[in-house]
Amino acid sequence: MEETKRIRNLKKRLITELPFFPNNKETLAELESQSLNGVLIHYLHWKTRLVPARKRKVQIAPEVTADKRWKNLKTGINSLLDKIRNGEDVHPYLSKRAHSYGYTPSQRVKDGEVDSWEDKDQLLNTKGFHHFHLNMNVQSTGLSERTDDVLFAYVSRDAFHAIGIFNHSVFDPVDANGNMNDERSRMWKLHEKHVTFGMDPGTVYMSHPIATSGHPVYLVQMADYYARIIREYDSKLDDREFINNLYDQGNLDHPSKYSFEWHINALDLCAYDKKTQVLFNIHFGHI
Repeated sequence: MEETKRIRNLKKRLITELPFFPNNKETLAELESQSLNGVLIHYLHWKTRLVPARKRKVQIAPEVTADKRWKNLKTGINSLLDKIRNGEDVHPYLSKRAHSYGYTPSQRVKDGEVDSWEDKDQLLNTKGFHHFHLNMNVQSTGLSERTDDVLFAYVSRDAFHAIGIFNHSVFDPVDANGNMNDERSRMWKLHEKHVTFGMDPGTVYMSHPIATSGHPVYLVQMADYYARIIREYDSKLDDREFINNLYDQGNLDHPSKYSFEWHINALDLCAYDKKTQVLFNIHFGHI
């Protein structure tokens, strides 16, 4: 099916925003050749690594304040948590890779050029953890000064659950004998504690299933759902009756003129009227 101009424009904007590497014409052409579903998967996957600025209720696990590093790190942690509560931008405290390594062609993985996790956050995809640096001094790069110790947290649309403090060895893989270092082992145990909370002993569960590509299954499903909604309703964004109904749902006056385009706002699917500068949220993302 040939894509409409509105869908082509959406793909173009998403690709322009997505930090791909190598940053060259070949990677750009490879992205442009992909379907709407493919581009949405890569874009939404990257966006899951960036926590949108929203006011969130903060919960602190006892393992955070009981950590021997809490005394030295509590000023930075409390400053970060205040920003979370106030809905401030916390992008400066995220990993540099979250900002810069959004997508690389899968052929590079097949050819052995890069690891399959090169453009992914393995612990976020498999365990659901975001991690935050704890120095509040933001540099000219737009990122805070990096810290070896970071705060792990579960983040949803309205909640931030601080789980534990870890140094960067938590990201190290297992050794040749399949053994984990102390930090990584402790992270696994904390993850198991939280995902099994309230379950009966011996309960079988599946935590954060991922596709063979390394993308979370829920995210692939989300991208497919967004693509289906976009294709189904694209022509209706030119229909006067549909537009009037859209404005009615927002308790807004009908516009004399309208011109709609599709937007992804953080992880939300939106329809934006360029004439009136009104943004309609079609579906809320999970964070």
